[in-house]
Amino acid sequence: MKHSPMLILQLLFCLIISACSADNSTPVRQSATASATNTASPPSRFGVIQLEPYQNSGISGTFTARDNQDGSTTLTIQLDQAADFNPWGIFSTGDCQGGVPENTRPIFTLPDIEGGTKEETVETAAYAAAPGNLIVVVYGIAPDGSQKMVTCNSLGLPSGVDETQATPTSLTNCKNPAVTSLKGNWLAFTASKNNNSDIYILDVNAALQGGGSAAAQQLTTDPATDFDPTWSPDGRRIAFRSQRDGNDEIYVMNSDGSCQVNLTNDPADDWSPAWSPDGKRIAFAHFFEGKQYSDIAIMNVDGSGLQRLTSAHGEYPAWSPDGTRIAFASARDGNYEVYVMNADGSEQTRLTDNAAYDMSPAWSPDGKQIVFDTQRDTFPPQEVGIGPEFEIHLINADGTGDTRLTNNSDEDRFPTWAPNSKIVFARNGNLFIMNADGSEQTLLFSSATFPAWRPAASP
Repeated sequence: MKHSPMLILQLLFCLIISACSADNSTPVRQSATASATNTASPPSRFGVIQLEPYQNSGISGTFTARDNQDGSTTLTIQLDQAADFNPWGIFSTGDCQGGVPENTRPIFTLPDIEGGTKEETVETAAYAAAPGNLIVVVYGIAPDGSQKMVTCNSLGLPSGVDETQATPTSLTNCKNPAVTSLKGNWLAFTASKNNNSDIYILDVNAALQGGGSAAAQQLTTDPATDFDPTWSPDGRRIAFRSQRDGNDEIYVMNSDGSCQVNLTNDPADDWSPAWSPDGKRIAFAHFFEGKQYSDIAIMNVDGSGLQRLTSAHGEYPAWSPDGTRIAFASARDGNYEVYVMNADGSEQTRLTDNAAYDMSPAWSPDGKQIVFDTQRDTFPPQEVGIGPEFEIHLINADGTGDTRLTNNSDEDRFPTWAPNSKIVFARNGNLFIMNADGSEQTLLFSSATFPAWRPAASP
């Protein structure tokens, strides 16, 4: 696998909200003879579908999708041969004969099957409307630790959609961002509802008055994982990371969720976008030349003009307020540290030097300090790259003056600096806000992560 521990961490947030509901509805049974190539009579995505053995695996079972009539659908897997665990997924790419291309993401991030059974809940609209001829694939673990497909079947196209209509057309009229009506302080973030992780925005003042229960506006609805948001300087657009195309891509949309466009369109993974202060470029992590690690790149906001800035690993770039420098995380020296470089990639300098992970840098509004998350306070950690050992720290822009801002047994991650010198961060999958000295830590919103503050200059 070419994905860093940071990616593994990010995928875990998909389990923030998981609700299993049921009703007494009777499922419609699907013929056991349905296959991924049967387009004349495509199977229904709902009801009971037989899982056919792949090649000579000898493993079969059933997949049941039940609409709970409350906006959620319960997915149930039952295998006839129980194992300790079986990875599985629902894919829109690949088929039950040739399998799924390597490194393809499932459209839902779902926990492994344990003991031959698994029940999960997803959003009905996302499941029913996902484009393409979906397949459900179950993997077994070979003695050498590799994954091999053991059973599979087709779930069919969206209801009423022919095979020729499954490919979405290109979006048009998306060059001009929508006129935003947002006023005040707004935060973009990722939240997961029924195993569907999407981008939301939140009125911060309303959230503070509501004690973490304010309503948020959902901007994306695709069944695949959408996360890592970043605002344009004028607050009219949001770039984000999506796995809807089978791998990680950088998308951009208007601040009302309209005109969602893929900027990268690359078979390699692209993640962690950061919009430049002048609004002209987006920095992000990109896998160059088939390498097993990502590097920092920049592109124009229309996806053109790709330029590589690092060559020894980098991810999670953060622009300085004046746009002249970029802070980023890199494991080039053996573990994750915070680095800084000029905006053209020159003078790459390490700011932290610690045996523990230092990650997720963000600049203060005046450009004098950088906040980040780290495991240095409890080292070695119980598990590298994840866990309650993560705390929020603050350093000067030259790497001096390390100050610990949080001190607890919770996992504190992904800080973002607000224009009013407050810091928002994720704590155990909930958003908190605090002063720049770590005082007055207050719940802002429950069940969310990857916060991104709307710039102060936004209208």
